[in-house]
Amino acid sequence: MFFPPRFIRFNAASIIDATGDVSPGSILIGVEGGIERRDGLLVVDAPRIAAVGSPAEVDDFLGTADAAVIDRPDHVITPAFANAHCHLDLTHIGPRPHDAAGGFGAFVDLVRKERRTEDEQIAASVAEGIRLSLAGGVLAVGDIAGSVRGRTSLAPWRTLAGSPLQGVSYLEFFAIGKAAEAGQARAAEALAQARREGQGRIAIGLQPHAPNTVGLAGYRWAVEQRVPLATHLAETAEEREFIGAGTGPQRAFLEQLGLWDDAALAEIGRGSSPVAHLAPVLDSAGFLVAHVNDASDADIEILARTGTAVAYCPRASDYFGAASRFGPHRYRDMIAAGIPVALGTDSIINLPAGTERLSTLDEARYLWRRDRTDPMQLLAMATTAGGRALGLSEGAFLLGAGTSVLGLAAVPGRSWAEALGSEAPPELLLARK
Repeated sequence: MFFPPRFIRFNAASIIDATGDVSPGSILIGVEGGIERRDGLLVVDAPRIAAVGSPAEVDDFLGTADAAVIDRPDHVITPAFANAHCHLDLTHIGPRPHDAAGGFGAFVDLVRKERRTEDEQIAASVAEGIRLSLAGGVLAVGDIAGSVRGRTSLAPWRTLAGSPLQGVSYLEFFAIGKAAEAGQARAAEALAQARREGQGRIAIGLQPHAPNTVGLAGYRWAVEQRVPLATHLAETAEEREFIGAGTGPQRAFLEQLGLWDDAALAEIGRGSSPVAHLAPVLDSAGFLVAHVNDASDADIEILARTGTAVAYCPRASDYFGAASRFGPHRYRDMIAAGIPVALGTDSIINLPAGTERLSTLDEARYLWRRDRTDPMQLLAMATTAGGRALGLSEGAFLLGAGTSVLGLAAVPGRSWAEALGSEAPPELLLARK
């Protein structure tokens, strides 16, 4: 019979979370139940932190108690990372160069052409996304379960439920113009089925796609369902034109499909920004909004006042050339205004060729290289801010004694700043069962 040790001890060059670090440091995880080893990852029933501090302090706490010891002397140990906005069902497409001439419409065409449509295929793509997330030290996700040919699929949610990941699977839907009622009805049917199946470690949420693809009635319906809510917001110039002027490629697309309804002009084409347009909805419920590349001072005030969280995907924003249209992303202004800003990866399509992981660590590294953002702020954006945005306990991303951590990652480097300057992959050490 196997008797697990009472503790697992990790020693590293630094133990760090969003509140500070101990260098060098040790962290002691109490083992109250079983331990599994899955492809090198330790999976523990209740990974409660018993002690954290200098090696000598942990020696004193441990005394003569038994502990399995894992040494990572040239690594920084952090909480596992949170990816607040991702599209795991598009993983099979892989990284693709951006068609600058075709703009955002060319990207949409690519996704419509190459995304998988059968549940078994969708599940396989999500499973690959899960593998790449774990390779990136990620244990919490806000994943968008994409709408396929107008159908809201539960395959991503079901696949995530069988993985080590936690978080939310947001059921995406489109509901605008003459297709508004049908799109909402399909989302309602999928949500009802998910509720019948019951919720486990992955919560079910709703994602009205964006203000230029879902009318305000669709957003209000989503709010009434009392589930976690997310949406794309203020992402593209096309969205700004459609909301502000009621014109542009999105209107032309709806007209081409025979879905345009002049009744939409009662709420768009009135000069509002996308954020201002959605403000009454944001006032009524907590939303996680992705991107927000297009943000005025007034928009930032709205987001702060409504308690809206932002998922910023730096490499995706630059992939689409958002800064050339709207100026540099205002994530630091948002944080200064009290807006929770978490990091996301968006889809693998917008990541560099040869990408072997889906990780907000790499988004943080990108901001460190590009903006020299404060390292501790970057760690918060990749851990605690993402966890809060997804409705998870903040303690799951903190390394203080007594907390039940979601997981631990080891990042090569003798300090967090050195780890941010590296390209080396993280190692996921521990996950909560």
